[in-house]
Amino acid sequence: MNFSFSDHILEVHDLSKYFGRKGYIVTALDDVSLTVNSLENIAIVGETGSGKSTLGRISCGLEKPSKGKVLLSGKEIGSYRKNELWKTTQYIHQDPYGAIDSLETVKEILDRPLRFLLRIKDPSEKKELLIEALRSSGLSEDYLDKKGSDLSGGEKQRILIARAFIVKPKYVVVDEPTTMIDFIHRDEIIGTLKNEGEMFGATLLLITHDIMIVPKIAKKVAVLYRGKIIEVGWTRDILKNPLHPYTTFLASIKPSKLLGNSKIMDVLNNYGQKKQNIVSQNKGCSYASICPLADNNCIVNEPPTIEAEENHYVKCFKPGEFQL
Repeated sequence: MNFSFSDHILEVHDLSKYFGRKGYIVTALDDVSLTVNSLENIAIVGETGSGKSTLGRISCGLEKPSKGKVLLSGKEIGSYRKNELWKTTQYIHQDPYGAIDSLETVKEILDRPLRFLLRIKDPSEKKELLIEALRSSGLSEDYLDKKGSDLSGGEKQRILIARAFIVKPKYVVVDEPTTMIDFIHRDEIIGTLKNEGEMFGATLLLITHDIMIVPKIAKKVAVLYRGKIIEVGWTRDILKNPLHPYTTFLASIKPSKLLGNSKIMDVLNNYGQKKQNIVSQNKGCSYASICPLADNNCIVNEPPTIEAEENHYVKCFKPGEFQL
């Protein structure tokens, strides 16, 4: 099923991705369909291994799907020329330390897309664009001569943001932007990303495991679990009234308080016991083995995706029944 709201910049149709590992086939994405509206930021939320980064990378052409198709601005992503693609979409890595060359200067880092994508040769025009990119990401032109090794994690992340937006893309994938940033500067990074998107008219797809930062940047959210979208809708609706048991956990628990909440720990312990008693099924609900509401129907049959409320979709036989 497509989750569609209005005009869209991204269309993902029946997308699956498989990886071969040590003789086994691992399913990273399983028949995912989604549309992303132009200028309406969306967040993809899920735990490590849910497939959210794979979805993000495929959506901007960094990986190819095993099956299904991706359309960017109505055009199949595989039909773009590389130069055209990278002027249309950009990807901001979650690891600023690995993505920034410690020996390169900021000027060299930011100059590359100007040379190879925008084909700008005039030195004065380049400098103007470099300074604009730095200032819009919260840095001064004094950073141009600094090397990557001179930058803090937050400064490196801002350079990655500046590099992505310097080509004025229409669609930007932001992968876990706060994971390697200290808590004090997280809101600043999120604010910078939101402002850059609004300034340059770009749609953002935010990938995160922390649902608490989603309202600060995204109007919509899709929850991914084991390669399947299990709930999607307006951020305000999902946070206020999550319908899937897994989303209920994500929306109700702050990670720092998880270990101190005995009620939550009792439920998790019950999950563990339930998991031991239910054999992993391929046909049933992917969440059945640890869901406190799961019955035989959930184990045997895959739940359909239903529109439980207006523009609020959920993949569950018992939407809204689980409460913490």
